[in-house]
Amino acid sequence: MLPLKIPTSRVVKSTVRSAFQGRIIPVSLAALTVVFSYYVTYLLAGALTVPFSTYGEIISVVSLLLMFCFILGPVTLGAVRYFWRLTDGADEGPVAVFYYFSSLYRYKRAIKVLLIPLFRCAGVFIICLLPYGVISVLSNAWIYQFLGTEIPIWVAGLALVEAFLQVAGTFVALIVVAKYYLVPVIAVMDENLLVLEAVHMSVMVSRRSLGAAAGLFCSLIGWVLLSTFVIPLIYTAPLFLGCYVVHGRYALVNYNLSLDYYNKQRYNEAV
Repeated sequence: MLPLKIPTSRVVKSTVRSAFQGRIIPVSLAALTVVFSYYVTYLLAGALTVPFSTYGEIISVVSLLLMFCFILGPVTLGAVRYFWRLTDGADEGPVAVFYYFSSLYRYKRAIKVLLIPLFRCAGVFIICLLPYGVISVLSNAWIYQFLGTEIPIWVAGLALVEAFLQVAGTFVALIVVAKYYLVPVIAVMDENLLVLEAVHMSVMVSRRSLGAAAGLFCSLIGWVLLSTFVIPLIYTAPLFLGCYVVHGRYALVNYNLSLDYYNKQRYNEAV
């Protein structure tokens, strides 16, 4: 018997709603804590542009990146853990989203869960957008002014090539980095697992689950648009986190069933 397919987005959302029954207030508070943390961080980073007007934008971006890495990352991972344990039947309070601040070991692990995939994603984007960067430099007038030469006629035709390479490079990069989307779920599933092992496992599992993940995302687009009115985030924020965790759980179960199935097939063939 072939292993079961990953359940549809409808099943995922139904599972999430069942898990939320009688707990809508704590799950909303947990999810909104993450949203509020991102909002406050954005405001703080923006406020730095005023006292440091000369380099305000640079300082704002750098501070935003640092706060994302060292504050928002652990909070977000804590929210993933909260919803993972919720779907396991655990009854924890919203304060559990700050779990990774409870010890230095947990905090450092949360940072690694964020930074290791982030650095890999950055490398992928650099490689995929390198042709765009080269064409962008060749089509810029300052390079020829610097070299003291006239701008070649063929440079005028590079604008279309530049736009195509930018779009194509970004699209390819997004497809490649999507294989890391399950790293947070796998990291909270087994806290004794090395982060690099979680990254490797995400790459393996995503080969079977990316299609289902894309379908789930498309089914949530309406809720994403509704969230722009802010107030619906009371419902949609926990829905998004819950769907991500439940989908990840189903993807991992499907991967393990598939692994067992093919291992048995090889064993039977060998016998």
